[in-house]
Amino acid sequence: MKNFDPADPIAKAPGITYQEVIDQDVDPPAPAVSRYHNPVDLGVQPIKASNYTSREYFLKEIDKVWLKTWQYTCREEEIPNPGDTYVFDLVGRSVLIVRQPDGTIKALQNVCLHRGRKLATHGGCKRQLRCPYHGFVWGIDGSFQHNPFEWDFPQIEKESFGLPELRLETWAGFIFINFDPDAKPFLSLLGDYPEHMEHFRINDCYKALHLGKVVDANWKAVAEAFLESSHVVATHAQAVPYSGYDQVQYDLISDHVTRFVVPLGVISEAWSGPEHLSDEQRVRLALTNGSRGGPPGRDLAKSIKPGQTMRNYLAQMARENLERETGYDFSDLSDGEFVDGFSYDLFPNTHIWGGFTVKICYRIRPLGLDHERSLMEIFLMKIKPKGTNPPPAQYRLLGPDEALGDAPEFNGSYLGGLLDQDVANMGPQQEGLRALGPDGELTFGRYTDMRCRNLHRMVEQYLAS
Repeated sequence: MKNFDPADPIAKAPGITYQEVIDQDVDPPAPAVSRYHNPVDLGVQPIKASNYTSREYFLKEIDKVWLKTWQYTCREEEIPNPGDTYVFDLVGRSVLIVRQPDGTIKALQNVCLHRGRKLATHGGCKRQLRCPYHGFVWGIDGSFQHNPFEWDFPQIEKESFGLPELRLETWAGFIFINFDPDAKPFLSLLGDYPEHMEHFRINDCYKALHLGKVVDANWKAVAEAFLESSHVVATHAQAVPYSGYDQVQYDLISDHVTRFVVPLGVISEAWSGPEHLSDEQRVRLALTNGSRGGPPGRDLAKSIKPGQTMRNYLAQMARENLERETGYDFSDLSDGEFVDGFSYDLFPNTHIWGGFTVKICYRIRPLGLDHERSLMEIFLMKIKPKGTNPPPAQYRLLGPDEALGDAPEFNGSYLGGLLDQDVANMGPQQEGLRALGPDGELTFGRYTDMRCRNLHRMVEQYLAS
């Protein structure tokens, strides 16, 4: 891996760079989080198609990646009271996240040590952890409490028969666990990411939506759909007239955290559509389709001022919408902080975006032990309105034929339809990867696929450890 001077990029798309885009924005100036730029060269080597299709490769990932990396489980506010539990399942393992009487949180193995039944199949508030099969009981702290057949188990020593406990750490209300007792501390892996998200007021946010969708693709194929912006030109073609998909900036925050920043209200130099579209027409398209400037189906709330750019207009709309929704003053924030997409991922499978409007988040896991199917979860984080503390959204798994765009939880947002366009690629991609055969190879870009390359680089690094 080679670091580059941002002034001497690895590869440069036609037109201006993202840094030049924010140079042109009107006051207030862009903050340090927007000015951060750390491009790296991960080479041009091909990627093996079997990384996505091989059962043997997947089994290695279970032992070396999934059971060795920090996994987001739930939010602290989802288990506010003593005894509140959350069930987290991952590659055949099951964990109970349990709030303790003193307010701390424990991660306990969700398996009865008698005959192996799950102690709980769903969350709730519990006074004890009682196995529904034979009635063995553990306390919510994991200590062994009761054996209804104690006379027949002379080998059990109560003090050493507690539920195994896993590593658990919290950050910004997110609860992470690790099956590896020797794993490095979670925050030590994140570089400057926590500071970036503090700037974006992650600590003032609540979970406004949480949906799940089963996808017929390997977890890496699903994750990669959200690690680059080049697919906008074909997959989200409706957004091309007002999205700078060629002006995207890709950064390595740390080995475990990467990001891209995609500008809104910028016309790509590669745009081959009608050249006669005015800024007002492009704004109308953005408002019709929906964007960070506002929900779909809206018209111009006010006229574009002489000399005002499409980008500044959409930012002003987004600022006004957010101020109206939250009751806070955001006049000191730059345009890009409202309309640009700050996409961050935490290796291997958690994506928590920045920005000040809605923060799009994803969690992607293999569906049980199936290496060619995944559970893709979407949750949206929003800044709490002043003086309120909204409850976290309840999780719902969509039906097999239910489109994200039809989910009432999106409340008319453009995001549901946008995600359906992403999902439409995933099944056919997995079929194509399988069709390439065990010796097939993929050709990634050097810069635009940097984050995808880093995903594979880190998987290989963990597999080799």
